[in-house]
Amino acid sequence: MEMMLAIVILVSLAIALLYIGQHFKLPSIVSFLIIGILVGPFGFALITNQSAIEMVGQIGIILLLFTIGLEFSFEKLLRSWRIVIIGGLVQVCTTIVAITLITSYFKMPFNEALVFGFIVSLSSTAIVMKILQERGEVDTLQGRTLLGILIFQDLAIIPMILITPLLVGSGGPDLEHLPLQMGTVAGLLIIIIIMAKWIIPAFLFRVVRLRNRELFFITIAGICVLIAWLTSEAGLSVTLGAFVAGLIIGESDYNIDALSHIIPFRDVFAAIFFLSIGMLLDTRMVLDNMYWVAFIVLIIIGVKILTGAFAAAVLGMPARVCIFTGFALCQIGEFSFVLAQSGLDGKLIPISLYQLFLAAAIITMALTPFAMNASPKAVDIMYRLFPKRLSRKSIENDVSEEGIQSLSDHIIIAGYGVIGKSVSRAAELTGIPYVVIDLNPEIIKQEKAAKRTHVIFGDAVQEEILEHAGIRRARTLVVVVSEEVAIPRIVHRARSLSPSVYIIARTRHIRHAQKLLDLGADEVVSEEFEAAREIFTRALRKYQFPEDEVTEIVARLQSWGYGKFIKNAENNSQVSGMDTPLHSMRIHTIFVEPGSTAAGKTLGELDLKNCFGIMDYGFRRDGCTTMHPDETICLKEGDALILFASDEKSEEIRPLFSGG
Repeated sequence: MEMMLAIVILVSLAIALLYIGQHFKLPSIVSFLIIGILVGPFGFALITNQSAIEMVGQIGIILLLFTIGLEFSFEKLLRSWRIVIIGGLVQVCTTIVAITLITSYFKMPFNEALVFGFIVSLSSTAIVMKILQERGEVDTLQGRTLLGILIFQDLAIIPMILITPLLVGSGGPDLEHLPLQMGTVAGLLIIIIIMAKWIIPAFLFRVVRLRNRELFFITIAGICVLIAWLTSEAGLSVTLGAFVAGLIIGESDYNIDALSHIIPFRDVFAAIFFLSIGMLLDTRMVLDNMYWVAFIVLIIIGVKILTGAFAAAVLGMPARVCIFTGFALCQIGEFSFVLAQSGLDGKLIPISLYQLFLAAAIITMALTPFAMNASPKAVDIMYRLFPKRLSRKSIENDVSEEGIQSLSDHIIIAGYGVIGKSVSRAAELTGIPYVVIDLNPEIIKQEKAAKRTHVIFGDAVQEEILEHAGIRRARTLVVVVSEEVAIPRIVHRARSLSPSVYIIARTRHIRHAQKLLDLGADEVVSEEFEAAREIFTRALRKYQFPEDEVTEIVARLQSWGYGKFIKNAENNSQVSGMDTPLHSMRIHTIFVEPGSTAAGKTLGELDLKNCFGIMDYGFRRDGCTTMHPDETICLKEGDALILFASDEKSEEIRPLFSGG
């Protein structure tokens, strides 16, 4: 009964803290760590069996690394090899060196300092990628940069796990056994290649042919346990074996099916692992050393921001991407706990330092969303402090400066993705001069190689970049950058520099349109609205409406929708009703009922425009829809008006057509 009560309390705490964490946009990992602290022996002591805690944590580590190995792909590594190898290597190595030097300054032995450098050099792939996914920035330049560095960190855990046992002792690394260890690693790699290429796929093929899902699942679990045991017998880590097992199955033809079996349990595995880590945190020791915890947090965040930004700068990334990369990598990663546990077991890390590390790790993880949200402000500060230096490289490398300075009435295209390329090609076909601004150095290099010289490498948020592109002489600015958070800043900066330029901005969601118009955009194109319009068009065609009628209905709906995204051209003010969000507007069909006021009257007599502010409406009779009805039409029972209005406006009009 006590066990059942503990489980009930544990589940209740999980629900409450995950809900609170979601409200404050905290990563779920942080919630699980806090739950572990509360239910562990140093909290409410619901679970006090230390050996059971360690066993559960070990199982959680094995299962977590197995799922990560399943999702890893060598193709992903090859596609972004430059970012992975160069950026990742620079970030990891500079962090290790910096942390080792800092900890050595405080009289920590070299071995312990090096292990602590290993631990701090890793960041949380789960937290960073989840935040990027929520922001819609996984496929942006900064998203790809972060993904490449995080992939290298996931790979770096393998040599770190191998090196950590060699550091046991008071001196330096045990170089006498290093050749044997390297030979073991080489042999293991050969075994991995043979098993991944021939043995495992052939064996899984025979299992799959039996069409038994339970057998397939047990086989996958058996491969994981077998490989983990083999690596353990070879003197390597069990967790490394779990990662290798996942990697082998992940490279087979059955990786998707295997992952589909594991995915339902993946979050549970991760939760078990982080719960066990939280249970090991001695809150009393942390409270007695709060100043040291704060100091360690500041050191970790400061070093990782600098090394992350430096790694992106080495790759040639612009300042905005460098700063964002540094802020995004400022936390401790999931694999860091694995290394910390190994260091603790090998007596490389004292228990007191381990407790301080756990507290600092939880704090840095919790601060990650806030750090990533704060990066645009840090970028603005950098641009204000060093405007010339940050934009000089872009302008000096632009071989067509004189040509750009001679342009007028041209289009400036901020962002050179699919939309930006389409706009530029259309400008070429019509003979309209244009200038492209983009942050990706590879794209700029390709365009200049193709003799398209009016391209600028830089950040359109910067005043100097916009000035160099001729913002004061341009007729139109098209803002189609992939980073959603940068769009309002570009619009605001461009409007402050040129009151006359016509600004067209792209946004994903309708709810952001109002903000962009307030900041100075003349027109906003919403991907959400465009997708809805296209889906509606295809749905009408499926019901075999005449093509000319479909075109007319869609054109009218488009004009209704775009009225919310465009400023009034006469006085540059917002159109009537702009204070009503577009998502509160909907299509209303109001029927003429027998005995109603509207029955027997013409549309002109109802005067919907002056009486109710309805500027546009459709009319339906006997199944035929007219989007431009004649005001002399006399309404009769069964006729219907089609309005695009708010619910409140619809309810205001409805009594006119009601027989009651």
